[in-house]
Amino acid sequence: MTESKPFSHHFVWLSTLFILGSSIINLPLKNADKLTFLGFVIAFLLSLLLVFAVYKFAFLKYPIMLLAFYFVGETLIVFLQFISKTLLSNKQNFWVLVIFILPLIYFCFRKTTEILNFSLISGVVCGLLLIFFFFTTLKDFNLKNIYIYSFPNIKNLFNQALPYIKSVTLPTVVLALYAKQHKTTKTVAITSVCVGNSFLLICIFNSVLLFGAEMAGKFNYPYAMAISTVTFGNLFSRLDGFSYFIYFVTALIKITVCVKVIQKEIGVYRLREIRNS
Repeated sequence: MTESKPFSHHFVWLSTLFILGSSIINLPLKNADKLTFLGFVIAFLLSLLLVFAVYKFAFLKYPIMLLAFYFVGETLIVFLQFISKTLLSNKQNFWVLVIFILPLIYFCFRKTTEILNFSLISGVVCGLLLIFFFFTTLKDFNLKNIYIYSFPNIKNLFNQALPYIKSVTLPTVVLALYAKQHKTTKTVAITSVCVGNSFLLICIFNSVLLFGAEMAGKFNYPYAMAISTVTFGNLFSRLDGFSYFIYFVTALIKITVCVKVIQKEIGVYRLREIRNS
């Protein structure tokens, strides 16, 4: 697909959903502290460097394919664990899984344009929800939760960066290969990674500024807990159901992109075999 301005806009939203992926469900992780944001920044900067590397070095597509396989399984497991803990009955779990698997199978066999169109619509909805909940919880934020009063210990800083490297940096290289496969320019790819990480940062801010990094890390689903604090009288309470929708859509897109990367590379390999035979 040749790049166009509409395609660029669509790709930004697809990237946002992909980066949120399973990361939004459980970040920050246990053992998080006030250095968690510095850890995020390190992982983010490393992500940008790796995007350039993916575009420059063709051989990276082979280890990235292995990462794509890993993130298909990891994202699916995280999502299944989430629905098993939040839904009370096995019957509900079954139907949520069916509703998740059916569109996943559908998108895995559809053209890229259909995935991009879905990403644009669902991405805008998710983005608006994230911004809405950020501002509705703003009044309860405690900035002291992110104050750093002493020079960070290098070992501790590395420990805080490690979960973000796994959840943010490594998935980004899969996204970068997907962008390269579809002839997306580095400028659009970098912009998309920046936008996606900005939304993920909003989610982490929500949890950490409300509860503190240490407390947020103890929750199974920190962002859902943050959203559960939003109420509008007695009628609208427990609005964390909206976060479940975000989890659903972002996990769906993350798995779909990973599968598409694998399909594309296997297709190229088979085509070369046919030509050489």
